[in-house]
Parts: sequence; structure tokens; C-alpha cells
Amino acid sequence: MTRETKIDKIVQTIEQIPTLPVISTQILNLFRNENITIRQIQDLIERDPPLAAKILKIVNSSFYGLLNKVSTIEHAIIILGTNEVRSVALGFALQNHFKTHSNHFEPARFWKHSIICSQIAKYLAKYFNVFDDGTYFLAGLIHDLGKLVIDQYFPEEFKAIVAHITENRCSFSKAEKEVLGVTHYQIGAKLLRQWNFPEKVIMQIFYHHAPWHDKNFTTESTILYLANVLTKISGFTCSSEEPPVSGKDIVKPSLFEFMNKTGLDIDQESYKNLLLLIRELIAAETNNVLTIFE
Repeated sequence: MTRETKIDKIVQTIEQIPTLPVISTQILNLFRNENITIRQIQDLIERDPPLAAKILKIVNSSFYGLLNKVSTIEHAIIILGTNEVRSVALGFALQNHFKTHSNHFEPARFWKHSIICSQIAKYLAKYFNVFDDGTYFLAGLIHDLGKLVIDQYFPEEFKAIVAHITENRCSFSKAEKEVLGVTHYQIGAKLLRQWNFPEKVIMQIFYHHAPWHDKNFTTESTILYLANVLTKISGFTCSSEEPPVSGKDIVKPSLFEFMNKTGLDIDQESYKNLLLLIRELIAAETNNVLTIFE
């Protein structure tokens, strides 16, 4: 099979992937209503106990630093905000939507990477004093959606990708290009456009490995790029076969120069402090938010 034929097959498969489950559609539609009430959101979430439990885990994580434990969905919605509640609901829906896994996929590891990346992305927006409309958490949570698609619909190719990573000690993206001819971020962006996700989220995911190519949402894509790298540096890669990422991988003058041009004020010293802060936050989450999608 030629590379062009492989890509055509992937595109055709993506176009046939069904839409998200009913409750996810209900949540999305409900949140589009400008007159939405907390009570309406609460009623919908409480109909799905596993989702309610996940939302409570998120709000009680150290990333929020609350003194008292939150025990009700109503209180959680007030603290998290409707955008983040929607994001958790969508993440949970995706977990259930792509629940058939090959022997080479590590679902618990994948979702740990995703949830940590989402929290770091949101933290970075606050750290750099960037306006957050709720897309950072969502993009961080679903940035590797394309890997779920490859694993479920192309299990043999996923196996070959993992083998290529093991043999060549290369990144997931590089292995995907060699085996498939396309990457998880291209696949994820196409599927999200098919599902009518916000353009800003689609672009963050499409460019999260190369934000310098994003001409429309450069700051947003850069924050997701940095969140993804910091997640890996902290030891949370999607696959145990991926080579470890060192903090030195990001300490490059050209990268700092690019980030500063996008409005993210950072240098080597502030980067080291930032990494320390993030590691402290993650260390406090071993038995809480890290288990949310297990």
C-alpha cells in the first residue's frame, strides 16, 4: 500500500467515525444557551454518577488549592466554571467513545498525560497572565485525540509505530510519519473539525508540536506546546516506549526568543522556577486527579 493510499484510507475512516454520545451532545447544546443555569448543569451531570465523581476529583485537586473539600456538584460548578465542567464531560465521553484498545496502547498512562497536560495548560495561562476562555484546559485534555483514533481503527499500524519508537528511540510524531504518513495531531484536528469544535481548540491541537507555524492562535498553541513538553519532562509520556524528555530539551535561546515574541515572558531562570512549581503541584496529585480517567 502506497503512502497516498494509506492517507486516503485514514481520511475515509475518520469521516465515518460517529459523533459523540448523547449526554455529551446534551452538555454541549446546554452550554450554548446563554441563559443556562447552574441548576440545569447540575441536573444533567448528576444523571451520570461517574462523570460527577470525576468533576469532584478535579475540583478537589491541589491545582485549585482549596482549604475545604468540595462535596457537591453545585459547589464544584461554581468553582470550576461551566467551560471546565464541559471539558471534563467531553474528556470522559472520549474515553468511553474510544474504549477498544490494542495490546500496545496504555490507556491509564495516556489519560494521566492528558489530564496533567490540561491542568498545566490552564496553569500556564494564569502564570503568563493570558486571558483564559476555557479552551486551554479542553485543548490540553484532548490534544492527543488522534492517538486514540489510530489505536482503535488502525491497531496494526499503532503496533508498528510503537515498534518504530522502540527501535529508533524517536518521538511518537516521527514514528507516525514513517509508518502512516500522517500524525496524530493532523488526525485529531480533522476529527474535531468534523465534530464542529471551536476553531481555536482545533488549531491548538493541530500546532501543539510546532506553534511557530500557527499564524492565528500563536499564543494559545505555544501554551499547549509548553504544557505538553512540561508534562513529558515531569515523567508523564503517553507511552512507556517513548524516550524520556529532559528539561534541557527546552532550554534553547531560540525557543525563549520565540515565546517572548508571543507575549510569554520567560528566560532560563524563570523557566527553572516554573518547572519546580509544576512538579510540586503534580507531586500532590498522585492519588487524586491522576486517577480521574482510570
